[in-house]
Amino acid sequence: MKTEKTFTEDHQVKITAEFEPELLDQFKHKAARKIARRTHIPGFRPGKAPYATVLNHVGELEITQEAIDLMVEEVYPQVIEAEGIKPWGPGSLDAIKSENPPVFEFTIPLEPTAELNDVDSLRKEYKLPEVSDEDVEKFILRARRSYATLVPVETPATEDTVVYMNLEGRDKNSAEGEDAVVIPAAPYQALITSPEEEQESEWPYKGFARAFIGRKAGETFEIVHEYPADDRQENLAGKTVVLSGTIETVKALELPELDEDFLGKIGGFTSLEEMKDYFRAQLSRESLQEYEDDYFNDLMEQIRAKAVIKYPPQMLEEEIQYVKNSLEHELSHQQMTLDLYLKLRQTDEETFMKNEVEPVAKKRLEKSLIVDELTKKYNVQITDKMVEDAASQYISALLESGELEEVQKTLGTKKFAEYVSNQAIRMVVDSEVHRVLRSIASPESIQTEAPDALPSEDSSAVAAIEPAPEAAAEAPETESE
Repeated sequence: MKTEKTFTEDHQVKITAEFEPELLDQFKHKAARKIARRTHIPGFRPGKAPYATVLNHVGELEITQEAIDLMVEEVYPQVIEAEGIKPWGPGSLDAIKSENPPVFEFTIPLEPTAELNDVDSLRKEYKLPEVSDEDVEKFILRARRSYATLVPVETPATEDTVVYMNLEGRDKNSAEGEDAVVIPAAPYQALITSPEEEQESEWPYKGFARAFIGRKAGETFEIVHEYPADDRQENLAGKTVVLSGTIETVKALELPELDEDFLGKIGGFTSLEEMKDYFRAQLSRESLQEYEDDYFNDLMEQIRAKAVIKYPPQMLEEEIQYVKNSLEHELSHQQMTLDLYLKLRQTDEETFMKNEVEPVAKKRLEKSLIVDELTKKYNVQITDKMVEDAASQYISALLESGELEEVQKTLGTKKFAEYVSNQAIRMVVDSEVHRVLRSIASPESIQTEAPDALPSEDSSAVAAIEPAPEAAAEAPETESE
């Protein structure tokens, strides 16, 4: 066997292998016997017809094709071993350059590599945020709002009122003949909050709800908003949009009193202080998790910026499919398909996959390769107890989200156990790698160790993908006309 290999820029290797002429003849005879076993040839029992008879019955082309398949199956591992190749996955037969002598051309994806640089020079202060009394009061206000009663009012909208409207958005500078509608007409409702409570994720833009302060039911409106070129909403980015419609009704939130009835309803609390302590602890856990995620994501981005990471395109394609499947799963919980989601986003699948899904998949893949390399570099060890605790935590999260039964039913008992185990191992490894990075970036913070917090599992895999626009703002639990 003679071989020539060429490494490609996409982390694969092309190998041309030449074999002895008589080797293909040997496989032609094997192929003929295999064909004879599955083909009825008059006068012969299955597999007993001589080569010449099989040749006359099915033709040389079919025998040659079968022979090449058998030969490739046997010689491909030999080619990999001879060249010392460490493949990531199955290779492909690209061409049969010759049959006499047999010359095959293979493309083989290589195992990924991650060369990390300057990890030991990482520096980032680790300072946990504190939950203030004001944070607790805001949390209680949100809780009261969720139990509020909605009452129609004739007065203009103010803070803590909900505005119900029909809303449409049109591109002010659309070209002639182009569809100007960028936000299709639909019912929408907006809760007006204080400026301090405004969220970056507010739709259709931050501060939209407060534009209705002073407006009354029955009024028409026209609001012009210029979206920045880098806006997260791709179909609106860089456009001047005229948002117009009619206010249907305005309803005020009548917040429940902080009395015994409310304390019991919201969580069985016996006193206001007990409720505040509970909310403070909950906010502390959430704040810790958010801080941990942001802290280590920043460190990982610093590492990724300096790392030299190589992987074959097939590996990225597999991750892209995973991200797409995860997004479709998330959308299904909103009774939405990917096609409908793309229509709402006013984009097509090809553009969406290239501009949004692929970057998320690429980032996830490279992060996982960095974690693998850090695990080896710093000899990260995990114990069975760690995995057991993480598995319990993951199952509790599934139960709390209401997905446990669905996942168990979809996977079955055995696969579900394997799935949870794999997720738990991943969570523990990430957690231990985080500890290592923190000890490098902020060694002084280790002396005042924070409560354990496993990295949050990125189950949706689409955290960086823009969520579907809400059909309506979140409404309080009860409503009375």
